[in-house]
Amino acid sequence: MKIDPGMKPISLPLAADNRAAQGGAKTQTDTPQQTDVTLSPRAAQLKELEAQLAAIPVVDRARVDSIKQAIASGQYSINTDNIAGSLLDSVKEMLHVAK
Repeated sequence: MKIDPGMKPISLPLAADNRAAQGGAKTQTDTPQQTDVTLSPRAAQLKELEAQLAAIPVVDRARVDSIKQAIASGQYSINTDNIAGSLLDSVKEMLHVAK
């Protein structure tokens, strides 16, 4: 089967164009309606918790600095058996999920 290069591509209208066309007679000068929204106590609590979580650093700098210092001084030991076991466990899990 051969693709015909002579066909013109069809351009779709942008989303903003669709909204303006669907609005009918409405124009940009219409005054927007204002709606009052109140949050439930649970939603306010979740918002506060979200702000607290955002304030927690993603990286524990003290732990990173202590590991850097241990590596630099030659005192950091790596347990290769634990690393190999964890890698094998993760591969087994991925293979089990893929079935």
